[in-house]
Amino acid sequence: MVKSFSLNMRLLAFALVTSASVALAGPTNSILFVSQALVPADFATIGSVFGNHRASPDSCGRGGDLYIRYPDGTLKNLTRAAGFGVYGSQNTNGIAVRQPCIHWSGKKAVFSMVVGAPRYQFDYNTVNYWQIYEITNFVDPASVPVITKVSNQPTTYNNISPIYGTDDRIIFTSDRPRNGQANLYPQLDEYEEQATVTGLWSLQPTNGDLFMINHAPSGAFSPMLDRAGRVIFIRWDHLQRDQQADTDWEEGYITYGTFNWSDESPSSVATTNQTEVFPEPRGVRTDLLAGTGLAGHTFNQFFPWQINEDGTAEETINHVGRMNWAAAMAVPRITTIRIFKTSTILAIITTPTWWRISCM
Repeated sequence: MVKSFSLNMRLLAFALVTSASVALAGPTNSILFVSQALVPADFATIGSVFGNHRASPDSCGRGGDLYIRYPDGTLKNLTRAAGFGVYGSQNTNGIAVRQPCIHWSGKKAVFSMVVGAPRYQFDYNTVNYWQIYEITNFVDPASVPVITKVSNQPTTYNNISPIYGTDDRIIFTSDRPRNGQANLYPQLDEYEEQATVTGLWSLQPTNGDLFMINHAPSGAFSPMLDRAGRVIFIRWDHLQRDQQADTDWEEGYITYGTFNWSDESPSSVATTNQTEVFPEPRGVRTDLLAGTGLAGHTFNQFFPWQINEDGTAEETINHVGRMNWAAAMAVPRITTIRIFKTSTILAIITTPTWWRISCM
């Protein structure tokens, strides 16, 4: 019994030492990641659940970069090496970077970057947008990386969270109006009247072919491609009537000043009409629910969806997955790890409310 116990203890000690050695060995792949300047506020900023797509300095500070960690532990600032960004004061030339995604070949990657910043405090004439860029020539530590702006993307809108499609189209989210009408910009959610992205888009950079894969009235986030070629993404299913319009009814119109436009044309005018028809009223609207037999409808969730790259066959993920993902997306600053491909480069892709690790 004593010998058996002693042997078991030695085996346990060997296992612990072996595990510790593996843990300290470090990654054997290169790691592509971004740094971001901290923004203390957590409402419609880079770290928020929604409204995190804006490029203004109050939403996203300048000073972040795209980095790579090579297997030997060497760090390289790729954006600086390619001629983007500045040290010190970020006025005028500061940049911010987010959400890199590596191509299947492992030799290039797309990411979103905002280039430029206000020239001085209270400079309201300088407007910048998140745009999609592609980096090449970064796998070899001795090479000078090359960063180019993706051609034919919407230039006066925020384009974020890009990924490569199976046919090398670029799939991303954007706040471009669904039909391109400038008078509909920005799209506002019906939760806090904050600007939001309009949904998923697909772009062929070579010829400019652009179409909307999925329109999301309250926003779509964090697309990724599974091995079957389906786009997996989070959609904000805010399927209830405007809570601010209901507050105006409860406390008086001047609280939020909500209204309906006469139509969606450039010549539309604001009306005094606040009528909504979908879905049934929220529980607080006892005046509208009286005599209907309805209890009121309140539905405000972040759910995972899947859709084909051409915009067909959209559906929610199974019940178990839906609840887990919804919980992850509903809580700010939660960390979720998903590994969905293998090759030579490991990309840590930062998103506003969670982290994706993708082995490309």
